[in-house]
Amino acid sequence: MAGWQVFTATLAMLTIMAVTVASLHQPHRDPDRLSVERIRERISNEHIASADSTLLTSAWSHGVPDHQLDVQEAHRAMQQHRRCPVTECARKAAAFRALIDAGRIKPTRMPPALQ
Repeated sequence: MAGWQVFTATLAMLTIMAVTVASLHQPHRDPDRLSVERIRERISNEHIASADSTLLTSAWSHGVPDHQLDVQEAHRAMQQHRRCPVTECARKAAAFRALIDAGRIKPTRMPPALQ
């Protein structure tokens, strides 16, 4: 091989490698991809939406709720009180009872506190 052929082959390989590396390092603008701004906006909207009356400090208490819990409130109470035993936490017991009444839970045996 002549010197100019080696030079041309080397130059072609370097060009191909440069184009490949450049294409890998350029960020692609995917409109469906979540950006940091979109994630922050979504979290902010979720915080605003969750600031309703069901998340007041009374919802975190273990006392009996002052009203009959609907299914959504019962699910939230069960999640908030997941570490509480049903037999010791009146709020979790009320949520458990509401979910049983709504047909969302079908316990194999009923806890003595709910019978």
